[in-house]
Amino acid sequence: MSEEPQEPTAVEQVLMRGVHRVAGVSDELIHHPAPNAVRAFVNAFVGDRLDASGSALSHTMGVRRRGRTVPLTESGLADAFPDATSDVAVFVHGLLFTETAWQPGGFGKGLRDDLGLTPVTVRYNTGLRISHNGHDLNHVLIDLVAHWPVPLRRLVLIGHSMGGLVIHSALAQAEVDASWVGLVSDTVTLGSPHLGAPLERGVNHVARAAGALHRIRPVARALGIRSVGIQDLRHGNLVEEEWGDADPTDHRTHRLDIPLHPGIRHLAVVGLLGKKIDGKVAQLFGDGMVTAASARGSGRHSPESRRFAREDVVVLPGVSHLALIHDETVYAAVRDRLGATVDP
Repeated sequence: MSEEPQEPTAVEQVLMRGVHRVAGVSDELIHHPAPNAVRAFVNAFVGDRLDASGSALSHTMGVRRRGRTVPLTESGLADAFPDATSDVAVFVHGLLFTETAWQPGGFGKGLRDDLGLTPVTVRYNTGLRISHNGHDLNHVLIDLVAHWPVPLRRLVLIGHSMGGLVIHSALAQAEVDASWVGLVSDTVTLGSPHLGAPLERGVNHVARAAGALHRIRPVARALGIRSVGIQDLRHGNLVEEEWGDADPTDHRTHRLDIPLHPGIRHLAVVGLLGKKIDGKVAQLFGDGMVTAASARGSGRHSPESRRFAREDVVVLPGVSHLALIHDETVYAAVRDRLGATVDP
């Protein structure tokens, strides 16, 4: 069931005008931290409205290098990746970020130096449905594989937070014989809310309660501004069937049993604010944003087919949600996994 575009609210219009002043209107902006950070923030909260209105501020799904969109053509990819190798790692950022999130930790450079994996980063509008972004990532990967400068041998997909869900959504929506799926050896999710994020569920409960009380109804309207992409994090929705017929404010899960894609190794990296995965701090707060149970896909409401095997979960105490994309121990765990022999 498709959603009708909504007119921007007064608050959203103010936000859009502010971002236009800071960032300009071109999607081809030279890579600069300040405007891109502002655009990423606004895309997270009202990106669905930006997209529906045709705003140039809406991020588009695509490969980015040094802040520029890379044309997914033979010449475009050859120019952007003159030293392309046959093994590629695709990085998908999370909510509130762009591809620049991966730079401080140097994960891409590390995997290139240590394992010969060419890093490819994508940018997308995190305010859109996860299923929408999964659909678009599927098509990006089709074009990437078709026009990569050298014959591709291996594809690795690495996603932080929402980015991990987008990766699994792309796999769920891809055709069985899609050119890129057979090349994927591994997926790596860093703090992805496979069972949903408690913060979004809490905001939804507050919005529902506020909507029932006349005096604080404006609070409900303000909270209701958050994008459908953020709302998808409530239950970790991957495909349209999980949200299409549901009430947007419904606190109940409509998760389908979508199994982890067979024939691919799936690693879940779990950060913890506490020291033990079964401790109270981990159970309540996880990495500060995502609980340990959600990050490893294991809990009371988790479909059996989506649970990561014990050997496919790495738990790292003392690593927060945001630190997962630059922490040295996280990189070491990812490198060791990807460097291990891939079973035929």
